[in-house]
Amino acid sequence: MAARDMWKMLHLLNIYGPSLEREVVRAAGITCDPDTIYPLISSGVIEAIPNDVPWYQASHYRLSNTAMGLAQSFLLANKRDTATDVRVDEARAFVIMPFSEQWSSNVYSNLIEPAVRAAGFQCIRGDLVVRSGDLTANILNEILIMGIAVVDVSARNPNVFYELGLCHAIGKDTLLIKQAGTVMPADLAGAHYSEYTLTDIKRGRDDLEKMLNDWAVKNSVKRT
Repeated sequence: MAARDMWKMLHLLNIYGPSLEREVVRAAGITCDPDTIYPLISSGVIEAIPNDVPWYQASHYRLSNTAMGLAQSFLLANKRDTATDVRVDEARAFVIMPFSEQWSSNVYSNLIEPAVRAAGFQCIRGDLVVRSGDLTANILNEILIMGIAVVDVSARNPNVFYELGLCHAIGKDTLLIKQAGTVMPADLAGAHYSEYTLTDIKRGRDDLEKMLNDWAVKNSVKRT
């Protein structure tokens, strides 16, 4: 978890900083100082404040000037019209699924959306992302600000796999679900997933809600 916590700390300092109190950082779930904070300090990415005490006695942590400059460069490197900060561990679920299958409305309305909302997450439908301007950029922006994606891979849908690929490239967490009997593509054959059946939607809904709750607890996600 050290690598994830390091990324999360940089995200917090970049979005809410550039400096934060030690207790605020710990409240966000970053509690393993030797594995997470010390490597960032020793490499000059963050600074311990005040600087006249040992790093483990610091009252605040601050993003270094170099790190702040790099963060801005990364935002500009994508060359999109608007820069969107990457957010992590947000109570915001982005739903990636085929929305035109015969079963799509039933699965979304009776399985995915109720499970997401029962777990205390915002539920964002992928097909309702603003269609004006550059659609690809708008989808990417939603993925950047989501906490996790719920991805239904029950059909061989190019858009679904494209958006799932974006999640993997950015490093965003995903929960895969599929209908029983669906054959997974070779690249996903070893992936973890949850199965459901159209004849027992409630069980699939309960399973997804539990997965979301487990993810939220594991990553100290603040929910509504």
